[in-house]
Amino acid sequence: MSEVGERTALDPRTSLYDHALRLHRQTPDGPLTDGGRPLPDEAHRPSKSARHWTQHGKALRKVLLQHFDRDGASGTAPVLTSRLRRLNVRAEHVASVLEKLPLPDGPGPLALGRELVRHGTDRRAVWVGLGLLARRGGPGDAALIRTVGLLSCCTAPAIEALRAVGCATPDLIWLAERIPGRLRGTVFPALCERDDPAARSWLLSAPLDRRRTSPSRAREIAEKAHLAEALEAHSAGAAGTAVTARALSLLTAMTGPNDYRAELPHYTDATRVYTALLPRLAELSPSLDHFADLLSLLLELHSGHSALLDWRPGERERVAAGIGAVLRRREWTAVASAAEASTDVTERRRGQWIRRTGVPEPPIPPDAGEGAANRLSVHVVVPDPAGPPGVQTRVLVDGRPLIAAAFADGPPNPPEYLLGRGLLRASGEPRRVQLAEAWCTEGCCGALYVTISRQGDTVVWRNWEAPAGSPSEPDRPEPPELRFHVAHYDAEITRAQNDHGWEWPARTLARLLTERLRAEPDLLGRWDCAQGWISTHYADHDRVQVAFTHPAPSSSEPERRTDPDRPWLQFIWDIPDDGSPPEEQARAALRHLAADDPKTYAEIAGGSQESAQALGFPWPD
Repeated sequence: MSEVGERTALDPRTSLYDHALRLHRQTPDGPLTDGGRPLPDEAHRPSKSARHWTQHGKALRKVLLQHFDRDGASGTAPVLTSRLRRLNVRAEHVASVLEKLPLPDGPGPLALGRELVRHGTDRRAVWVGLGLLARRGGPGDAALIRTVGLLSCCTAPAIEALRAVGCATPDLIWLAERIPGRLRGTVFPALCERDDPAARSWLLSAPLDRRRTSPSRAREIAEKAHLAEALEAHSAGAAGTAVTARALSLLTAMTGPNDYRAELPHYTDATRVYTALLPRLAELSPSLDHFADLLSLLLELHSGHSALLDWRPGERERVAAGIGAVLRRREWTAVASAAEASTDVTERRRGQWIRRTGVPEPPIPPDAGEGAANRLSVHVVVPDPAGPPGVQTRVLVDGRPLIAAAFADGPPNPPEYLLGRGLLRASGEPRRVQLAEAWCTEGCCGALYVTISRQGDTVVWRNWEAPAGSPSEPDRPEPPELRFHVAHYDAEITRAQNDHGWEWPARTLARLLTERLRAEPDLLGRWDCAQGWISTHYADHDRVQVAFTHPAPSSSEPERRTDPDRPWLQFIWDIPDDGSPPEEQARAALRHLAADDPKTYAEIAGGSQESAQALGFPWPD
């Protein structure tokens, strides 16, 4: 940017609208650089803190009511802007106040809204203006609203205003195509409300952010865009190929784990899309994204919610076989091999994931096994590394996914919990085992439990416990009592416990450290510390985090976190994967732990400032 341009961008007298318009002219067909930052009001932008919101909300309401008592709305805009600048409010707070604010009759509120959006020099003033336009504006205000919506700080309230004024679909699409991909999800709900060809066409062609597109959003897009009909119509050329690619990405997103319930069972066209997609796969060019999506769908057809759809006899197996045949072609395997050698971290992780996972053979049709013992199989499923993490321990009984059939509000628990702790082992003493937990925690939407016991040469799963009347799955039946031959059962649990082929190096390191510290608690105990969880980092799969608490409780002490009189702190020791074999990294970490107090190199992650002070540690800023 030129020196003159820099002065203009930061000039506090420049309105946000003028700033957005000037930058838009420089990049008319794409997003503003860095969302339009720096903005003219940068020195006075509101804090991100939401503390004392009630106090600031009352102050905002009072300021607005005072201004609506005056005549000449446009004349009050500068004064209102000055007063708003003193308030620490965010866009969603402004919308909440304006939604319930009594507005006077007459043209005043509309005139003030247009004045604030067009000439506002502070984002709080523009937010108020957008809220007023949402209440009193019309389609003629769309151009003004969408222009200021190019600024990232104004995108969400601008989209809400466009929805409220009843703008034309092209106005929403215009803004959607000129905002950063990370914000595009805010416009999907507005376009899903439009049942017109322009909206459906855009929903079928707009890029999707893999990490931010939830299963529920993918389902909504598929339904509103009439995905099944579009796929079955199969227009020729690039347009038809684009629909095929969109069907693949939406179906994959619907099977994803990053939502509060399994979404695919609620998509009534799921099997229809699966079967219509199959003959179109030849149109897809081999790519890493397409390979990962197809492999994800194949895993779901084997052991996920897709296996439980209302399939015609043999149809699920036929679709799975067709997907597998595509992925085994030379041009597709070459894509996966090239990814493993990539310098891009995510591409390399995905290539390694594809190799570790392999392309499974078509699933065996479920067998009810009437009159005989059930057959158990345990599958550890690792998701595509480009999406949300969450390794799952899926249990199949006679080829049918057990946990998915019984519980849809959260994924199966990870193998470190169910297999690493030996919780699926059966003994004469009944054991109550949590198989899955709701995404929002058990205290909110429950968990799935079963009691496992051994009776002679039979292992019995009974006394199922699942949330009664779950809002998302009110009619999901309770599983029956299950009985397994002990020899077959023990052999399968042993195989699953010893199968670490699904692990990537950091996950192997986490397992090795867990096993050693569990076997030798004095390694941490010598430093007056007690082991907590050990796992790979949620966002960075190549980093291991070792959590521990200090001081370590004695066997006679109550649980420290329920004792308000005993100070305690949680620490996290961060260990990045350095590329050497996990066994070498584990030995090095344990030598470090034996030689040096981990409290000197780990970071405080829990407890309280008072506990830190009492124990002699500085509380992190």
